[in-house]
Amino acid sequence: MKTTMMAILAAGALTLTYGVLQAAEMTQTDDQMGLSKTSVYDDPSPDVFEYPATKPAAAIALPRAYSGAPPQVPHKVDSYLPITSRKNQCLTCHDDPGMIGKVRGKGIATPMPESHYHKADNGNLTFSDTRYVCVQCHTPQADVKDLVGNTFTQ
Repeated sequence: MKTTMMAILAAGALTLTYGVLQAAEMTQTDDQMGLSKTSVYDDPSPDVFEYPATKPAAAIALPRAYSGAPPQVPHKVDSYLPITSRKNQCLTCHDDPGMIGKVRGKGIATPMPESHYHKADNGNLTFSDTRYVCVQCHTPQADVKDLVGNTFTQ
């Protein structure tokens, strides 16, 4: 019994020693972890920027980032926030189902697409209250450099 206990203790000590020796060999610096070749402690901070001071009626539609992307907001939205189901100032200009698919003149806001409405049996469109947080998909734009490099092309 005493011999068995000593053998178990010796095997345990050998296992612990082997594990410590193996762990000691694997040292990594903070810039060798992950996919980025910079330190994990580096925290890139974006530059301070301002949204364009363009008034909504004078804004020009910005190009889409990719086919099927939601349109970008070409004007400031600071005064419209927070957007809630009861307070949504975007609807003031963009809730115009009669303009869907029609050519707009200068200064006429882009109407929301049919997908943002409920269609009644008689064909009338009413705003869908499930899509009231406009800035969830439609982002206001500013001229800023990428925080992380981007090589995306269409």
